[in-house]
Amino acid sequence: MIKFFSRHAKAKGPLPSPGYFLQWAGLLFGLFLIANFAGMRQYTSVLNGTVGSTNLDWQTASFLGAAYVMVYLAFVLGTPTLMIAAGILALCRKFAGNKENHDGPKSSA
Repeated sequence: MIKFFSRHAKAKGPLPSPGYFLQWAGLLFGLFLIANFAGMRQYTSVLNGTVGSTNLDWQTASFLGAAYVMVYLAFVLGTPTLMIAAGILALCRKFAGNKENHDGPKSSA
């Protein structure tokens, strides 16, 4: 129990860079483009009870519809959030100056 509520501060790792957030935003954008151009959007009609495709059984169509909805929500909610976080982090690093190394606190060694 004491292990979980330790009063000692743990060493924090380096902050991610703004480019890291932008890479993840790009990945979400790429996944959305692939899902959209693959035609998975038409299978979302299964989620409201109508048949999305006569070529596939309902299990496959519902899986593709749910997968598209997950990718769409990740794109719509994740990409702007990651881009805003990258901008805020870049501004904080710009105005923080050389007070602190971006990989963590400076060591005296």
